Amino acid sequence: MKNIKDKVAVVTGASEGIGKGIAKALAAEGAKVAIVARSQDKLDATAAELSGEVKGFKADLMDADDVRRVIAEVNEHYGAVDILVNNVGGGTFKPLHMQTAAEADLPVGIPVTAAMAASHAVVPGMMERRSGHIVTLTSPAGYIPFPNMMPYVAARHAMNGLALSLNEELKPYGVGSTLFCPAQVNTGYFDRNDANMDWYPKASKIFPVLEPDEVGVEVIKAIRKNKREMIYPWSLRWFVRAYQKLPVLSVALLRLMGLWRPSAS
Repeated sequence: MKNIKDKVAVVTGASEGIGKGIAKALAAEGAKVAIVARSQDKLDATAAELSGEVKGFKADLMDADDVRRVIAEVNEHYGAVDILVNNVGGGTFKPLHMQTAAEADLPVGIPVTAAMAASHAVVPGMMERRSGHIVTLTSPAGYIPFPNMMPYVAARHAMNGLALSLNEELKPYGVGSTLFCPAQVNTGYFDRNDANMDWYPKASKIFPVLEPDEVGVEVIKAIRKNKREMIYPWSLRWFVRAYQKLPVLSVALLRLMGLWRPSAS
C-alpha cells in the first residue's frame, strides 16, 4: 500500500507504548486513526496528544464480540477499515508453575482473541475492495521457544501463524499481511505490570532497546513495501534466522555462552 493518506487505520492496544507509536506514525502519514483499548480516559488523552485525525474507541479486547462491535463502530464513524494493526498484548514472564490461572490465560486471551476477531471483521471488505493491509505484532518469542514464559511464547507463535497464513490467503486479492517482530521496546510495561524481564533469557541483552516511535516508522515502511515479514533491527533478524536454520546448535551455543538462562535463576 503506497498511499496511506486518508486511509482508515485501526490500531489495537494503542493508548500507550508500541501501539501509540504506530498510531502516531500513521497519523503523520495522513491516515484517519482509530485507537482501541479498554480505558476511554487513556484513549482520549492519547488522541489529544497525537497530531492528526485520531479518535479513541473503547473495547474489551479479550471479548471477540466486543472487538467486532468496535470495528463496526469505526466503520460507521470513519468508513471501511483499510489498515488493521494487531498490536495489543500482555502477560507475565515466569515459570508456568509459578503463574496463577489468570496469568497463564492472559497472554493468550488478549492478543489472539483480538487479532482473530478484528481480522475476521475487516478481511471481507478488504477482499471485496481488493485493497488493504493487516500488520500483526509478534516478538522473538514467536520464533524461539524460550523457557519460563510458555503462555506468552505460545501466543506469539499463534500470532506468527495468523499473519503468515493470512499473507498467503489474501495475496491473490491484493491485500497485504505483515508479521512484524521488533526487539525489546521501551514502553514502561515492566514498570507498570507484573512481568519480570529477569525471566527473559540473557540473550535479549544483545539487542538494542527500541523506542515506540522507531517501531512506528518501521511499520509504515513495512506497509508501503507490502512486506510479508519484518524482523527489526538487523541484528535480531540475523539471530532469528540463525536459530531457524540450526535450532539445536543455536540453543547449545547460547547455553555455552550463558545466554539461554534468565537473570532470575
